[in-house]
Order: sequence, then structure tokens, then C-alpha cells
Amino acid sequence: MNKAYYYYLKWGATAKVQQLESLYPYLRVKTTDSLSKDTTTGSTTGNSQSFDLLTVVKASQALSSEIVVENLLEKLMHLVRENAGAEKVIFLDKQDEQLFIEAALIGENNVTVCQSLPVTKCDTLPKNLINYVNRTQTPLLLDDATQNKQFNYDSYIVENKPKSILVLPIMHQSTIVGILYLENNLATGAFTKDRLEVLQVIASQAAISLENARFYNTLEKRVAQRTQELQNALEELHRTQLQMIQSEKMSSLGQLVAGIAHEINNPISFIYGNLAPISEYVQSLLELVDIYLEKTPTPLPEFMEKAEEIDLEYIREDVPNLLNSLRTGAARIRDIVQTLRNFSRLDEAVIKDVELHEGIENTLMILQQRLGEIQVVKEYDRLPKVEFYAGEINQVFMSLLTNAIDAIEESLVQDKGQIQIRTELRQDNQVAICIADNGVGMTEEVKSKIFDPFFTTKPIGKANGLGLSISYQIVVEKHGGNLMCQSVPGEGTEFTILLPYS
Repeated sequence: MNKAYYYYLKWGATAKVQQLESLYPYLRVKTTDSLSKDTTTGSTTGNSQSFDLLTVVKASQALSSEIVVENLLEKLMHLVRENAGAEKVIFLDKQDEQLFIEAALIGENNVTVCQSLPVTKCDTLPKNLINYVNRTQTPLLLDDATQNKQFNYDSYIVENKPKSILVLPIMHQSTIVGILYLENNLATGAFTKDRLEVLQVIASQAAISLENARFYNTLEKRVAQRTQELQNALEELHRTQLQMIQSEKMSSLGQLVAGIAHEINNPISFIYGNLAPISEYVQSLLELVDIYLEKTPTPLPEFMEKAEEIDLEYIREDVPNLLNSLRTGAARIRDIVQTLRNFSRLDEAVIKDVELHEGIENTLMILQQRLGEIQVVKEYDRLPKVEFYAGEINQVFMSLLTNAIDAIEESLVQDKGQIQIRTELRQDNQVAICIADNGVGMTEEVKSKIFDPFFTTKPIGKANGLGLSISYQIVVEKHGGNLMCQSVPGEGTEFTILLPYS
């Protein structure tokens, strides 16, 4: 093939020469002294220069259009191999006065993008040649590396005996920014001077494009960093909003509880306190009637008419029942008020030892009307008192139990709804509270978002999407615990609260 190429070149068969060069890039060798410099050869050279100009323009356009460093390196490696006829092309990047292998193209393989491999740790390059070009900032062209007395002692050359080598510095603003290493083991003199000129132009464009790509990459990283900072700021703003909303809601609840305590608790205390004397008075009146009837053989007609009119016997039986009902109702109202106070615990701004089961029971009492026919199954372990903000943990219980009720109401199953509440004292110094329902359940996609602020699957106006997000913040961030969820669509959901104790 080499002989055919030489003869076609000598005969001036330009089209055939260009065809062979495109098919076999390694054939681009220097014209030997034995070739006569006739007009035919000159014509070939002229056509070659015209072809090179077109090549340079296309190469420059290809490189200048790329702004991703990895893609730019891949294009550069292929362009260099196509225009130089190299079997091996390696790009070395210079960073902080050190050379690193960033890309390699060997044979017909794809471009290998390296992760900044230091040239000092690489045995696939003649380091003496690389250091020479790095120091002098001038190209180094060896027709036969094994015969070059200046560099044939290099360990890589001694071991691998490469033939043609070209080491080309990549310059930008009079500074070396990288090095291209080219090698051809099929022929000596494979890298010609006219090819060198083309490669120098391509290298210059590569330096500019590489600088632009790196600037773009740096800018992209800055944009990504700034975007992340803005995202973090937005999340912090959401957290602040949640805290403000939570504080406002708790403050409103505190005012409500204070109003209830003032408007209901005091009057009901009077009622409850007066029931005992009223019972005694009524009992005394009934005894007085009995004495009158016993001591008077013939009662006055007016008395008997009135006794019959008011159904005295019925009153005698019903009054104790009425008094007991009043006593039960007053006690119930007093318990509800106390439950609200215990639930909110707004007056407690510090962590205190509190009974968790009490908070659960208070929450269930408040939700008693909504629970309706839903069966609540409790499995309570013996728990120690745990230090926490009682009002906030009760708020978590309220959110999880409300969600459980909603899920059961949305389910289409015929079975009765059931909520299971389990508590457990774990050996890892944690208290576990599990609240499970047999409602509609959740998909993985929904489950992955339930703790995100403002996320809700309910219709607009039915929920604000803050309940679980605030609950997560209370348990995880405020109490150093954990809030986890397991759910299967159509089967139900289980939330697990883990709170540390000492």
C-alpha cells in the first residue's frame, strides 16, 4: 500500500492520493528526496493546500460549535487522527504547572475520557519528549523515534520502538495550556510538515474552544450552585413560614382554650358544685311530702289534685335520674375543657417529662365524634415519661389520627374501619408510637412527597398540605426523632414516630 501511494503521488494522481489518504491516514508521509519535484508534484501540493484550507475551516467550525468539554475533546481527538494519520492520539491538559492525561484515542477504539491521570503515573508515553515540549513550548517531530539520538534513550521508546512521533503544544495567549501526543507505528515519516501546519491551526482553535468550554462549564457550575443556594433559601423560607403558621395556629388555639376555660369552665364549676345541695334539697322536699301523707289520713283535696296533676310519683322516681344526668353532663364538660388544656399545653414553653399515652388519649377524646364507628385498637407498652414539648407532640398525634380517619372514610371497603395504635419501648433508647389504618393507602410516588410543604392529595380547600410537613419538623428537627411511613395502596398506611429518651 505504501508503494502504491508513493507511485500515485509521483504520477500526480491527486484524486487517487486523496482517496488513499482518506481511507488510510497513516499514508500521509513526507515526499522523499527521490521523488522529482516536477510540475505534477507542485500541482498536487497546490491541491493539497486547497484541501487543507477546507479541512481547517471544517475543523474550526466543528470545534467552535462545541461547549461541553468531554464532547470537545472527543471531536478534537477524531479530527487530529483524521488529519494526521495517527494510530495513537493523547491529549494532555496542563493545570497548575502539572500535566494530566484527559483523553486518549488508540487505534479504532472510541475516545477514552480520563479523569485527570497525572502523566508522571503513566507508562504509555515518552515522558522525556513530553517534558521537552512542555519546557520549550515548540513542536517536536520525529520521523523515526528509534533513530533519534536525542531521545532514543527514553524508556518508552526503548521498550515500544515507536516509529513516527509528533508532540504538539496547544498554545493560548502565549501560554501552553495542553499537549497533543501523536504516534504512528506503521510508517516512518508519517507526520509531514504540511500536516503539522494544519494541526497547529486546529490546536489553536482547540485552545480557544477549550477555554470557552471550560468557562461555560464554570459558569454552568456557578449557575447550578446559585440555583441550589436559591433552592436552599426557598426551603428555609418555607420552614420559616411553617414555623410562623404553626406558631399562629398554636397561639389561636391557646386563645380558644383560654376563652373556653374562662367562659365555660368557671360556670360549669358552679353548676357541678351546686348539684349536691340541690339533690339534698329535693330529697328533703320529697321526704316532707311523705311525712305529710303519712301523718294526714285525709289529705287536703287541693293537695291531692295538684299531686295528680304533676304526677308526683313519676317526679319522685325521675328527679334522681335527672340529677345524675346533670352531674354526668357537667363532669363531661369539665373533662372536655381539661382535655383541651392538656392537649394544647400552650403554657409550657420548655421540655418537660410527659406521659405519652395521656396525649394519645386526649387526642382520641377530641376526635371521638369523627371516629364514629371506626374501631380503635390500642396496644400500649409500659413507657417511661419522655421529655418533649407536649403540645407539639399532641399536634403530631392529631395530624396522624386525622389522616387515618380521612383515609378510612375515602376507602371503598365494606369492612369496618380500624385504627391500630401501638407503643413500644425499644432497646435503642427510643420510644416508638405506631398509628396504622386500613384505609386507601398510598402509592410510592405520593409517599415520597407526603412530608413536602403544601403537598396534598385532597381537593382544594379541604387541606393546606402542612399537617405532615409540620409533624415531620416537630418530630425530626425539634425533638431529634424520626417519622417514617409505610403504605400499600388499597391496604392501608402506618406511621411510626421514634422519640429518643434517656
